[in-house]
Amino acid sequence: MTFPEKLKKALDQTGSSLMIGLDPVFTKLPVKIQKQVASETEAVRIFCQDIIEHTLDSACGYKLNLAFFEALGDDGLEVFHEVCSIIPDDKIVLADAKRGDIGNTAAMYATAFFDRFGCDAVTVNPLMGMETLLPFLQDETKSVFALALTSNPGAADLLLQKLENGKTVAVHLASEMATLQQSEEVKGTIGMVTGATQTDKLRDVIAAFPGAPLLIPGIGSQGGAPEAVVSLMKDFDNQGIPVISRSIIYAFEQDDPHWVRSVQKAARSYSEEFAGLVR
Repeated sequence: MTFPEKLKKALDQTGSSLMIGLDPVFTKLPVKIQKQVASETEAVRIFCQDIIEHTLDSACGYKLNLAFFEALGDDGLEVFHEVCSIIPDDKIVLADAKRGDIGNTAAMYATAFFDRFGCDAVTVNPLMGMETLLPFLQDETKSVFALALTSNPGAADLLLQKLENGKTVAVHLASEMATLQQSEEVKGTIGMVTGATQTDKLRDVIAAFPGAPLLIPGIGSQGGAPEAVVSLMKDFDNQGIPVISRSIIYAFEQDDPHWVRSVQKAARSYSEEFAGLVR
């Protein structure tokens, strides 16, 4: 099954384009979990497992942010691997790693995330050139989501700067990715990361790479509005995949013993708001 086929199946099964981000921080976890285990790593594993098990009907997949697992120290990658393994095979598993390096290094990253951890996709930084994406694109069942126009204010420092031809760096990157996708060297799928806080600047970026799946962060805690995303995507055929982390996984009072109900409610609410994005 190719990556687009798996994504389509995951979307159809739930009727939801929502991807839930897992950014676990021990001090933010429910008191119930903090008290029942002896280690932060075990608490994080239990927390992520509970999130996944109770939101399967609302999400097409899960985005695991490597930084939050690496911050756990020596056992962090083991927990990352365990959480990846918990996610059912019919969901998309995305490693939010933002890797970007020369070919032989990128090949090792691809081996790590695709072969060792079993992820379906990984976020990458394309600013060292399109060649750095190639090692991630040798398998038709896998995908990269490359940064195009991010949701943070710092996007203005580089990605929104204009080149001599009048196009922004973000549009140039999208055009280069579209060209690369047509290369005989590429078997996997190239998607783009397009921030929800930048909807007024995204039209040219999306138009430069028609059909590319879009990972859309920045909704909720970062200020992006669901309705703005839905409105924007009405004009494009690209599959939008809104990703929400904190506004879902921390949608509870820490001392609530039934905290997971609040998480379920938040996930279902966002899923319904993005129902119109399923292609």
